[in-house]
Amino acid sequence: MTETTEPTRTAEPRIISDALEVIDSALGDFFSRELVSSVEVTDVLLDVRTLLRRGDETAELPTVTKTDQDVARA
Repeated sequence: MTETTEPTRTAEPRIISDALEVIDSALGDFFSRELVSSVEVTDVLLDVRTLLRRGDETAELPTVTKTDQDVARA
């Protein structure tokens, strides 16, 4: 049986390269240390998330209605 999946949106190449740059920089810093604090890891993850969300904001998104917002808050 063949399963179909919905296509995923891809971020712009620049946003992806920026996110990879943040990851590579953090890995380079973390690699030379034995311990890395959870705060440092969280900061890196938040930086990457922010970059990727910025890509979502520039992509065409369907219009969100007030009813959609009310449902999301419930």
